[in-house]
Amino acid sequence: MIQGNHSLTNRIKNIIVAWLISSVLFGLLAIFVYVQQKDAAKQSVQAASELIRLELDSQLHNIDVFLKQAEQLDIHCDASTITLMREQVFVNPALSEIGIVDQQGRLLCNSFGRLTPPVQTTEPVKQSGLRYHGPIITDFLQVPAFVLARTRNDGFEVNALLPTSWLSDTLDITRHKNLAFIALLDGDSGVPIFLRGKYTLPLGETLFPMRDVVEFEGRFDDGAQKYIFARPLAALPQLTIMVASDAKRLSTIKPVWLLTLLVLYCACLVGLTMLLNYYDSRVLSSRALLLGAISRQELFNVYQPLVDATTREVVGVEVLIRWQHPVEGELSPAYFIPEAERDGSILDLSIYQIEKALTELGDIVQNHPGFKVSFNVNGYLLTCADYLETLHKANQVIPTLTIELTERDVLSQAQIHSVLQSLVDKGIEIAIDDFGTGYSGLHYLQSFPIDLLKIDQTFVASIGMENLQSPVLNAVIEMAAKLNKKLIAEGVETAHQAEYLTRQGVSVHQGWHYYKAMPAQELKLIC
Repeated sequence: MIQGNHSLTNRIKNIIVAWLISSVLFGLLAIFVYVQQKDAAKQSVQAASELIRLELDSQLHNIDVFLKQAEQLDIHCDASTITLMREQVFVNPALSEIGIVDQQGRLLCNSFGRLTPPVQTTEPVKQSGLRYHGPIITDFLQVPAFVLARTRNDGFEVNALLPTSWLSDTLDITRHKNLAFIALLDGDSGVPIFLRGKYTLPLGETLFPMRDVVEFEGRFDDGAQKYIFARPLAALPQLTIMVASDAKRLSTIKPVWLLTLLVLYCACLVGLTMLLNYYDSRVLSSRALLLGAISRQELFNVYQPLVDATTREVVGVEVLIRWQHPVEGELSPAYFIPEAERDGSILDLSIYQIEKALTELGDIVQNHPGFKVSFNVNGYLLTCADYLETLHKANQVIPTLTIELTERDVLSQAQIHSVLQSLVDKGIEIAIDDFGTGYSGLHYLQSFPIDLLKIDQTFVASIGMENLQSPVLNAVIEMAAKLNKKLIAEGVETAHQAEYLTRQGVSVHQGWHYYKAMPAQELKLIC
């Protein structure tokens, strides 16, 4: 019932964790989509503005080119002049009429012909460059038109009329989506020359005179949030194209995106919940299996003898653990120790191993003073108070107790330095297992309280072979002698290896050349 309640609690916890993670991811994704859509909407407004501006600039540039060339037009409006002006109107769809005005403001002729008598208009402005005014109602066509003009060097003016119908088509707001207005403005005053939509301006913002690109998002004088993009015309910088869009249209996430986000959120929530439940079930099941095996005493110790090669006497053992699985049979530590380290049951397993060894080795330790008993320990166990307490109790029974760590455990957990020192102070020997296969640094050999080095079997196997490992073995033995560290050779399998190691001063061996790992009953027969 307790296990069931724990499982239910974990499932509820997993749902809450998955919900929190999914909500954070959903929020971040929604912000990302919102920003992307807003940027895309702004780019759409800018693209519409640029399309209109380019179309206007193209036509105004063509007209300006003609007006610049109009210095050569005959002020007497001969037939060739009328023909030239008429041709220009025909080839340029933006033009409805071209006229020549004298210094007194009299319209002498236009593209329809010579005017008799001339029609009085406004006197030409005495300044150079392209200019505009209007819109006006044309005398001949009686339609509103926008006027472009240039004053010649002789004081005459040549002007061109752009009908507002052409501007209406160019600034047609229905050709573009989600626009609040399109305006052709006077760049100095901000007064619309031509407008489609409801023209409004930002509150508290000074936009005019406008000489460069303007981009703004905020509250406008009609109370609405808008985004505007404005840019002066290249052909006539006094005029500006301004395009606006309602800001709420920029910030509204499309329904298809909302649906997509909702589906992703649900998938993420379900997927994370299943993943967390799977992980918990795996950890709980593996932990439950190992703890059950301990309680049923399916785990048992075997002992790998340490032999003095000069006397052939067994001087100690390394304690190893096996699992007599009811279905799989006997399992080596490689099958269950990594899982035990992941789920935390390694603590229970290691304490069980020590207590089991104390029971089985009591007589041997009592009858053989100095008999070494060695346990494999990882860095995590040395941070567990229960395990350290068990070690201290075992040390009272086994005065020559040894713990074996790998080089990686020592180096990756520098904080265990003080723990190791306290163990040494109480008489526990510290050994480095598989020495030479990890970091092999002099730094930790000198700074950590290490008494014993176990030469890895890969170096022992190189004895008598020409490979890269052979010189390393000799270097390890020499280094240990200089640092005054004891050595044990692992994996000794041949007489040749045993003889070579003995000649090099390594007298304590461990390996199948002497004995395999054995249960306590067999160990007692050889001790």
